[in-house]
Amino acid sequence: MPARVVERRLFDRLSEVQTPQGILAVFPFPWLTPDPDDLAPLVLVLDRLRDPGNLGTLLRSAAGAGVNAVYLTPETVDPWNPKAVRAGMGAHFRIPLVPLDTSRLDELRQRLPRRVLASAAATCAYDATDWTGATALVIGGETEGISAQLAEWGTEEVGIPLAHGVESLNAAVAGSVILFEAARQRRPEHGEGLV
Repeated sequence: MPARVVERRLFDRLSEVQTPQGILAVFPFPWLTPDPDDLAPLVLVLDRLRDPGNLGTLLRSAAGAGVNAVYLTPETVDPWNPKAVRAGMGAHFRIPLVPLDTSRLDELRQRLPRRVLASAAATCAYDATDWTGATALVIGGETEGISAQLAEWGTEEVGIPLAHGVESLNAAVAGSVILFEAARQRRPEHGEGLV
């Protein structure tokens, strides 16, 4: 790919960060698709997540935990928001990002018998459930949580036990903790080691 040197004023207008590193890349959005032949996928469903930093962080964690696809509701921030892309650190190019609509919800209901909702009010701990089969993890938005439609779609709830007086965790942190528990449980089955 050819490189171009541009005037500093133009470069500063193209970059959205205060102190850019001095390099920009332009390329088409990748169009990755979930593998329909995977019999035990782990997918992440993000519902009404508004903060692009949280979204990017969750995408990065999903890539690290071996998630097969990420589904995003229409109320979730654009995954190509510059802040989400920066926080994702390349995850956008490793995991299929799929818009979630009613028809896809029905399709996922058929493929994923376990649809686990992350909830601060859950009575089952995230590490006391089996993550080894075909499963979706649903993370709700920072202020509104999981929508009524996805709450009905879910089959169970899990939560993260916290020290007394701590109400909840940030959506990105909570989702990451749960995803890596799922990855830990799934690791021996797939024979994957540590990096």
